[in-house]
Amino acid sequence: MKTKIPRRRFIRVAAVTAAVGTIPVLGSSAAVAATSESAVKAEGLPKRRLGRTNRMVSCIGFGGGSRYTNWIAPDEILQKHIDHAIKLGITYFDSARSYGDGLCEERYGKFLTPKYREQIFLNSKSGERTYDGVMRDIEKSLSLLKTDYLDLYCMHAIDTMEDVNTLLGQSGGYKAFLKLRNDGVVKNIGFSFHKWNEASQKSFREFDIDAVMCVINAARSNGNEDNLIPLAIERNLGIIAIKIMGQNALIGNVSGNDLLRFALSLPVTVANVGMDGFAPLESCVEIGKRPIISAREAEEIVKNLDFDPKVTRLPYFTG
Repeated sequence: MKTKIPRRRFIRVAAVTAAVGTIPVLGSSAAVAATSESAVKAEGLPKRRLGRTNRMVSCIGFGGGSRYTNWIAPDEILQKHIDHAIKLGITYFDSARSYGDGLCEERYGKFLTPKYREQIFLNSKSGERTYDGVMRDIEKSLSLLKTDYLDLYCMHAIDTMEDVNTLLGQSGGYKAFLKLRNDGVVKNIGFSFHKWNEASQKSFREFDIDAVMCVINAARSNGNEDNLIPLAIERNLGIIAIKIMGQNALIGNVSGNDLLRFALSLPVTVANVGMDGFAPLESCVEIGKRPIISAREAEEIVKNLDFDPKVTRLPYFTG
């Protein structure tokens, strides 16, 4: 069931103030910038506070999914790629147990964490739904990532009621996430999802999380922009935007740069983008350093995109 939140309420909720350090108004440059409490000025890549984690992270995230794991390059180039991301100011690095069947975590463990572990915010995710499955996954992830803790650990792709109910069951994986956070193995927990549906809404109600990852883009087709964002702000949760370009399906009437600027105009902490080479690093960081666009400019991007789900099928969960 979709719970539509009127724009007036969205703006009112988004105006929850500095007591909890949230971002006030959708599309307002001053409002979004206000959350960048110690943001790097001038030429630096701005940082934003990731909700109740109280960590300042780069507004551009290094996505380690299919684009990154499908990129074939020699080790020396892969190391230079990570070095360049750090040099450009990226501090948020995203991975998952399933990305490349462990290849993302393996690459991070080889090229990222040995040199930069104390400089970065590292996330991974588990698609397991049971307690034992999650505990097996975290052991594999830490081993491959060559670290003894994660800054964020997420329940991955929670899109069905079966996912949620299994996680919350007697031997469910949610208990494992709570234990890992309590023991300090992971500093914060969250979940990722695609559509604002019955499953994601129940997850949002039932899980005691610190951050959430979800599809946020100018197509505005999954309900997250209107529904998830204001509720996450109310709870002081970090918001990590994924599928910003609809896995490139949205590029055409508007550019990838337009889509990224749209995402950064919203009250999100991180715009997470797949990094399969040096060009995405350079272009995304350049966009991240530009002034935040106005609500009018953001609406113009939506208008120019002219998204029609009957014409453009997005290559991820929309059911």
